[in-house]
Amino acid sequence: MKAEYWSRDPSRIALFFTDESFKELYPQQRYHYLIHQIPDEYYRSCLENTLWFELAPGELPEDIEYPDHESITTIKADVLAALRKRGFFTALDDLLCSERNSDRNVCKGDFGQSKQVLTRCGFAESDWPDVFNVLMDEGGFCDCEVLYNVAPESRLRAEHWRKKHPPGRL
Repeated sequence: MKAEYWSRDPSRIALFFTDESFKELYPQQRYHYLIHQIPDEYYRSCLENTLWFELAPGELPEDIEYPDHESITTIKADVLAALRKRGFFTALDDLLCSERNSDRNVCKGDFGQSKQVLTRCGFAESDWPDVFNVLMDEGGFCDCEVLYNVAPESRLRAEHWRKKHPPGRL
């Protein structure tokens, strides 16, 4: 990480986080990953007014393309309907929530398995940015979060909550 006064407004601090793993992640995933590594109190007291740039090696802040929230809102219902119709959520759930633990795939904090499932469900790679921007807008920043936060019928989600709150325990 590098910290410096921001050239456009020297009264603000810019933080530059550079990591090889960011190459395969969307900008929102990068931020989501980082923010969950920092205690809330520390963020509020020390980092709240800083600017963040999450970069892959060799990347510059101006290289990052951020999604247009209005466009995502416009396409969201259609994208989610297409995912359901083609069985995306069920197929992803089958990978991550197999009855036999030995057959389960493990979430690696990215969309690796979602990309495989999208391909099997007939989505072109050119559709991926729209799909993933919608999923992230719904709280799905990796394969397991897609099932936890976007697919209410997910077995993985139900299993997670049963473990966290077993019946008869308040």
